[in-house]
Amino acid sequence: MMVQTTSLDEQIASLTAVVGNLLKHVQTRDDQLNKLHNKFQSTPTSNEFEEQDFSVECNTSKGIPISTNGFVSVKHVKNTVNEAIVKTYETRVPTFKSYMKPYAKRIEQLRMPNNYQPPKFQQFNGHGDP
Repeated sequence: MMVQTTSLDEQIASLTAVVGNLLKHVQTRDDQLNKLHNKFQSTPTSNEFEEQDFSVECNTSKGIPISTNGFVSVKHVKNTVNEAIVKTYETRVPTFKSYMKPYAKRIEQLRMPNNYQPPKFQQFNGHGDP
């Protein structure tokens, strides 16, 4: 019976150590979350950011308005995205007004023998037996 109590005591001690390590880990994660939360709270929200009046300079290479802080305004980004979507959906595939054959030109240029008869299914008019 003495052996079981010793092993039970060892198990309790090891579990206590594991729980202590878990508590330390949870505490460090909690501290990290608190720091991130405070950092998030200190940044302006998107509405506040949109309402701020930044002095705007114009990048001469692409004409993108950029503030002195290096920020691009949210309105400009929204407009750019909307324009790209409209351009994508409003472009049409060009239609060809002339007849295009479903095969390449090289097939058209093949020479056929003088006595060549095309297969009958190409000449079938829909009546009778081909």
